[in-house]
Amino acid sequence: MKGLVRPASDEAGLAFSGVAILGAMLIFAPLIMGGNRPLPLLILELAATVLLCLLLLRPDLGKHLSRPFLIALGLLVALPLLQLLPLPDFVWNWLPGRDVYGAASSAAGVTPKYRTVSLIPSATESALLALLVPLAVFLATVSTSEAQLKQLINLFLGLAVLQAIIGLAQFGSGSMTVLASLEGEGVSAAHGTYPNPDHLAGLLEMALPVALGLLIANIQIGGSTPAGSSRKPPLRQRISRLFSSGIRFNRVAIFAAAGFAILLGLTFSHSRTGVSLAMLGILVCSLVFGRWVGGQRSTRLITVFTVIAVALALEIGLSSVLGRFTGKGMTDDLRWSIFAGTIQGIREFFPIGSGFGTYPAVFRRFQPGNIPEFVNHAHNDYLEWLFEGGLLAGILMIVFLVLYLLRWRKIWPREEYCPPYGFMRISAGIGLLMMGLHGLVDFNLHIPANAVFFAFLAGVFFHQATPAKAGQSPRSPKVREEPATTPAPAPKPVTVPEPPAPATDIRNPFAD
Repeated sequence: MKGLVRPASDEAGLAFSGVAILGAMLIFAPLIMGGNRPLPLLILELAATVLLCLLLLRPDLGKHLSRPFLIALGLLVALPLLQLLPLPDFVWNWLPGRDVYGAASSAAGVTPKYRTVSLIPSATESALLALLVPLAVFLATVSTSEAQLKQLINLFLGLAVLQAIIGLAQFGSGSMTVLASLEGEGVSAAHGTYPNPDHLAGLLEMALPVALGLLIANIQIGGSTPAGSSRKPPLRQRISRLFSSGIRFNRVAIFAAAGFAILLGLTFSHSRTGVSLAMLGILVCSLVFGRWVGGQRSTRLITVFTVIAVALALEIGLSSVLGRFTGKGMTDDLRWSIFAGTIQGIREFFPIGSGFGTYPAVFRRFQPGNIPEFVNHAHNDYLEWLFEGGLLAGILMIVFLVLYLLRWRKIWPREEYCPPYGFMRISAGIGLLMMGLHGLVDFNLHIPANAVFFAFLAGVFFHQATPAKAGQSPRSPKVREEPATTPAPAPKPVTVPEPPAPATDIRNPFAD
């Protein structure tokens, strides 16, 4: 009986198991309220722990990232650990912003000998465990091969399309029947499996540049022209080639349909920031990818894509979406009051911070009076991290921003032809930019599912290309080289011995 097929080596088995767990985490992360509930978050943390153990067993884990990036990741994990270190009570009282809490504990008759830097150690422990999830996803993504990365990218786009379709069904039916806890409630916007439409918009705005990048990568036909001819074929000939290739045209149609579905889902999420970033993402894609499709032609292609999507949106009903922009402006939002209270707290605890995960409880002390509701996040990821992590958190954010900008210099193609792998990394970088901008007015990166997808795109963006073999161009097919043979030596000329000269007759005088 034939046995099961096993990996060729233990290292290959670890890689296969890591990719399987990574794919399962991508699928599971958004299913239950975007992972923003205790049970789904616990499952993600357990999967991340197993994934990190598998990654630590691989000897090539540190080879995929530069040393500065590894140091930055180490500091990112070390920062909440430092906040959990016990300090003597007299040292703790010297820390900024602790005098009020020290006086309150003394009034209650509680005088512990040691206190942690974090005001709520249990909340910081929970934040540290939640941090392991995107960290494991990022390290697993940068450790995959290019072939596995392409499969994971397709999985990511499929999940985004599924969320968009669920959101459109919710908008059309007016109910969230896919979520049992909210069944029967009226819905006026697309939520997907997220409890908030802005969080669905966060996922879709990251996925839209990826769909557009892979769409243009499959439309790109001129990259396969011979190296000697720099002149590209006319557009009519390129379109005819596109339709003559069935496989390529099917891919173009699939990625175009995925882009339309994602854009429609973004539109009907009614997220003002999401719709604005979708338009910005389309503009950036047309400017970045225009180099390979042809500047004006690329702009026309993206313009046609946008016009068709807007036409479909008008057929479904775009008036309610436009009402979000005209009925209520950003200046009327309570976010500005939250920002003011958060900045006040940053000044109070600077440069130490209050401790990661402590914002919901500690912010009540700084909450303005015009905000009657409970505030669980600052609606600005960067202000919340400064509130909780202080100066060190601000330095880490600047370090990661610099590493992101420097990475563009390495992944930007310097040749006329850009392979689909290059389009994947560039579009992932654009998706990271969209989510980074959204973090200025929302807390998407504090949602476990979106943190997972953001870490996945970061892994794609920082993925190291497999080096090409010496003497082989990445765009030219492999050419089988015949082994050089030593030419056989020319045969030596055959010298035929000359016949001996006839002997001269010598007369014998005695013979006479």
